[in-house]
Amino acid sequence: MSIASVAIVGRPNVGKSSLFNFLSRRRISIVDPTAGVTRDRIMANIEHQGRVFELVDTGGMGMEDVDALTEEVQEQIRLAIENAALVLFVVDAKSGVTPPDQTVARFIRRFARPVVLVINKVDGAGQAQAESDFFGLGFSDIVPVSCLHHRGRTELLKIIDSHITLSPATEAHDPTLKLAVVGKRNAGKSTLINTLAGAPRVIVSDVPGTTRDSVDVQVSFEDKTLLMIDTAGVRRRSQMMAHDLEFYSHHRAQRSIRRADVVLMLLDASLETGDVDQKLAAYIAENFKPAIFVINKWDLVEGKANPADFGHYLGQIFPQLGFVPLACISAKDNDNVLETLHLAMNLHQQAGIRLPTAQLNAVVEDILKLRGPGSSNGRRIKVYYATQIATHPPTIVLFVNHPEAVTQEYERFFIRELRERTVLREVPIRLMLRGHRGRQRENAEAARPRHHA
Repeated sequence: MSIASVAIVGRPNVGKSSLFNFLSRRRISIVDPTAGVTRDRIMANIEHQGRVFELVDTGGMGMEDVDALTEEVQEQIRLAIENAALVLFVVDAKSGVTPPDQTVARFIRRFARPVVLVINKVDGAGQAQAESDFFGLGFSDIVPVSCLHHRGRTELLKIIDSHITLSPATEAHDPTLKLAVVGKRNAGKSTLINTLAGAPRVIVSDVPGTTRDSVDVQVSFEDKTLLMIDTAGVRRRSQMMAHDLEFYSHHRAQRSIRRADVVLMLLDASLETGDVDQKLAAYIAENFKPAIFVINKWDLVEGKANPADFGHYLGQIFPQLGFVPLACISAKDNDNVLETLHLAMNLHQQAGIRLPTAQLNAVVEDILKLRGPGSSNGRRIKVYYATQIATHPPTIVLFVNHPEAVTQEYERFFIRELRERTVLREVPIRLMLRGHRGRQRENAEAARPRHHA
């Protein structure tokens, strides 16, 4: 049984994204006074009294997009209404009924869907007046709310419940795998999402920065549910202002990396890597996320470039991710895309492996025979034993007599050798150093997370 969809629709700047965040109780959609921030359909499951429905945020209807994407935005709105069991038509109490509101009302009626008129920004005592102003739009179900002052949520959820059949919360299964698709602007992220979804789920354009928000798209893959997170293309921080929409988009992209089980870092095969790619790679490494270097638009260089040479080049550019596997694809032609998904699932499984303590310590002995720990202060370092305390990422604790004296260069060496000797070959490993159990001071103070090689 599919989960019922509820679409939020209205003209620009009536507070659709604010309503979306208000109902979901999370800051998912970007809220900004600039018209046209939302372009794609943003979705989230909303739970109400043990049952769920899917809420869909849409762009402003009737707005002339600054990047000439008006038709694409309107198509996303049409698809949202077409797939909806209920429409929330949002209007602004402060401005009253406007000609664009009347245009939206006429458009919605074409789809013969039940409609709830949501009057936003009812922030004072004028609720009755606000309702009477909008009766002329012809919708009998009217709910006043104030997203700013957090009023009206319960009443709105009740009327949504009365119009549609909500699914039991147990039917809103968590996805098997969450994949964040990140990269520079115009690397082909949205094209890849649409290819996997088999539908125009997000807007694709040659205009840089078309995607401004993080868009969650569920994809069925071999009887599994994958959550693909399309992110805004990242550009240099020096080109952003604190109030710039892309400033928010940049932070949404970082949040998507943190949310993901595996990160697909898209690189354009026809372009050189740069500072933006370096920053993304550093953030992926910092968060210990399994990743794949996905070389998109491979069809443009096939026959001119060798994947092995490309892999060697990336290993030099991103030394902190030298273990990350490479996939060459054409998102437009759906070439090698499914194989890349198989690789992502393999990495997720790999990151969930727990090494038996006996096996791990046998590997540690081999590494110590090859080379013992270097010391930053001349102290003799003695390694006692190792144990794995977590997965996703695999987290190894190494007990030594002087953890503060072990050099980071040795830590990188140790992790590289550990990776070569175990099945954790293509995923990040978190290493922690602790004092021996008998040394209370070191146990309490010396444990600290370290960077992976």
